[in-house]
Amino acid sequence: MTDRELRQFIDHVKSQTGINLDASKRYLLESRLSPVLQKFNLNSYAELWGCVSDDRSIENQALISAITTNETYFFRDEHPFELLKYKLIPDLLGEDQNVVVKIASAACSSGQEAYSMAMVLKEILFNLTDFRVQINAFDISDDIIAAASKGEYTKFEVQRGLSDEKIRSYFDCVNDRYQVKAELRSIISFSKRNLLKPARVVAKFNIIFCRNVVNYFEDKDRALLFDNLAAMLLPRGILVIGATEFLNNQFGHFVKKSYKGSVYYEKAG
Repeated sequence: MTDRELRQFIDHVKSQTGINLDASKRYLLESRLSPVLQKFNLNSYAELWGCVSDDRSIENQALISAITTNETYFFRDEHPFELLKYKLIPDLLGEDQNVVVKIASAACSSGQEAYSMAMVLKEILFNLTDFRVQINAFDISDDIIAAASKGEYTKFEVQRGLSDEKIRSYFDCVNDRYQVKAELRSIISFSKRNLLKPARVVAKFNIIFCRNVVNYFEDKDRALLFDNLAAMLLPRGILVIGATEFLNNQFGHFVKKSYKGSVYYEKAG
């Protein structure tokens, strides 16, 4: 990849996703884009550039998927799910057992976070049909959304973060593929969304998980991200971000809270 091509792709990724890369990320770009070249039988980055300049092209969608797909696994980091199980959901249902519980998994990648949330709800509520619970998961990549909505994983993927008991309880195994059981899939919807762009119709959530996303953005895009997330939350709604991330609260959208070592943010006002 030439320096000129590197700059072109860095600028393109920034405009498409908000992810802020620099010249030091040459290896990352090349390692992520090389499989895209192979997939479409392209011989050079110049050929790929000619394809992705059309935002609607399948090559551009593949590029976005390659850049934005991050490593994830079931119950990643564990603490946010303990917070959900022992604090956030009980607080909501303690106020009103008939409340509609709406949770969002933002930048959901291949879906493990959303399905982990569904498992937590199942463990708390036992029968999901007795409660009005909804999980909306969204990502910027069409390919990722299509794959996540199937809820199918390899043995390696389910064994990352899940005990044998959970695998038996929450998956059907067919031909060495593990599919999340229908009861859990029924409460989750997957859709495409760019978190840096305001939604035409703003859905309102009680809880939003948006983890391991903020650090990829410049300061102005971080501010825009938190503006948009605040707009998506109900009054006193909860935002959970990654353990290594911080929330610049200069606009006063959120109040920092903690529970047994887990930090979360409550919408102010």
